[in-house]
Amino acid sequence: MLFTLHIRNIALLDDVEIEFQEGFNVLTGETGAGKSILISSINLLLGERARHEMIRSGEERAEVSGLFYVQEPVLSELTEMGYAVDEDGALLLSRQILRDGKNICKIAGHSVTLSDLKQVGQKLVNIHGQRDSQALLDATKHIHFLDGFLKEEGRELLTAYQQDYKNWKKLQLEVEQLDIDEAEKLRKIDLLTYEIDEIKAANLIPGEEEELKRKRDMANHKKRLEHCVAGALTALSDGEEGAARDGLAVASDGLAEAAEYDDSLSDCAERLQGLLEEAEEVTRELRSYYEQLAEEELPIDDIEARLDVIYRLKRKYGQTVEEVLLHLEESEKELLRLENAEAQAEELMLRLQEAEVVAQKSAQRLTDLRKNAVAAIEVDINENLHFLNMAQADFSIAMEEVPLHLYGAERITFMIQTNSGEEHKPLGKIVSGGELSRITLAIKSVLTDGDDASTLIFDEIDTGVSGMAAQKIGRKLRDLSANKQVLCVTHLAQIAAMASSHFLIEKQTENDRTRTEVVPLSHEVRLQELARMISGEAVTETTLRQAEELIRFGDKHD
Repeated sequence: MLFTLHIRNIALLDDVEIEFQEGFNVLTGETGAGKSILISSINLLLGERARHEMIRSGEERAEVSGLFYVQEPVLSELTEMGYAVDEDGALLLSRQILRDGKNICKIAGHSVTLSDLKQVGQKLVNIHGQRDSQALLDATKHIHFLDGFLKEEGRELLTAYQQDYKNWKKLQLEVEQLDIDEAEKLRKIDLLTYEIDEIKAANLIPGEEEELKRKRDMANHKKRLEHCVAGALTALSDGEEGAARDGLAVASDGLAEAAEYDDSLSDCAERLQGLLEEAEEVTRELRSYYEQLAEEELPIDDIEARLDVIYRLKRKYGQTVEEVLLHLEESEKELLRLENAEAQAEELMLRLQEAEVVAQKSAQRLTDLRKNAVAAIEVDINENLHFLNMAQADFSIAMEEVPLHLYGAERITFMIQTNSGEEHKPLGKIVSGGELSRITLAIKSVLTDGDDASTLIFDEIDTGVSGMAAQKIGRKLRDLSANKQVLCVTHLAQIAAMASSHFLIEKQTENDRTRTEVVPLSHEVRLQELARMISGEAVTETTLRQAEELIRFGDKHD
């Protein structure tokens, strides 16, 4: 249940804290007092989309938080999801909305994403508003309402079927991709064959391009290379005034002898010996390089021609030699697929037929579950309709077999007969707002039996009703509150009088600034509010007695 709700800087709600109770909580107030803002604030806490215009004028951020007490099975689900629920079942949700569009969401004090907040919120609270009533007028949504009655077994069967259906549709797409025009297939085979032959003829080798560029640089600067290397060799070993290597040898011998008389020179002698050995190694390598350079032919025209082949292939098939070779590999696979398309098509067709059989069987299990549930659902909803002062109404669920789709093998349509002798019509044909409100409540009352959320919020459930019908709606909401916490925003005294807790939403103006307050009502003030709802502004002894009578009537049916 939702225990406390704290709202700061959302429209007219500058700093409001509400402590809800178990059972049936009702919220009333004059038009424009802020009832819709309160529901919008709860929606924000449950992860719905936010608009920066909702932030109170002059403020940079808005915040809403709620303290919930959760029970099984939701408690175990939240624990499995990694959320730390207190030993007494307390769980705090909060969300801040900043003007720049950012959100700061927390569950049990830990930062989470908005989608995480929404996922958890859906397990805690179920809001039934005008949007639900409108959804009932859309026959395409009826199959989702029906599946809501099927509880966990229905969800599992639907998930399994959808996996089978998607696998079947995937194979369908693969078959369609193979089934191309014969002339188009031959054209693709010719193109792929040409590309494969062209790349293969080049005999590309990874790293070859870099080696060719190095040889091109050598060919372009061969004389300069020979001059530099010859000069280095001369300086190392062939100099007229004593080569560097010879000088190092003399110095090394002398220092080695000196180290025999003074150990402190041993390190220098060893290092100098190392330099001599390194110089000799460099000399050998340079001499080998020089001899090879003198003998090696570097045909610049051949090098440029080979590089041109590589550049041309890169322009057509990839940024690097490796990418060109990858294109070759993929082209060979595609060519093989096209050449073997007929055999692949036969194999795919067999797999497709098997997948369709699996999907059909899976859909049939879902259909059977739906059919078995329909009769009981119709009885329960009709009982609710009759209770809600629609004695002649008859609700039924039409199931029409259709080709497989994402949600099964049938089209579901909710039908209603509102008066005896009339034919059943789809709910979308209903024009009375009062009838739609009661039908919505009748359906939702049955649907909530399979709903794990412990808090139900009804907004605008009383649209278009009055009198005895309103009283029946109030009684139905009170009945629901025996097992769930119910919050209801209403403008009808007959419904408000049925509540076990009553809150007044009213605007206050102070220092030229308007704010909304939410106040729990004592018995005396509640009588005044109910009297106002009955007669408008003029509260009289008669309307007060009527309000008292409404409360007594509600208590009598507790």
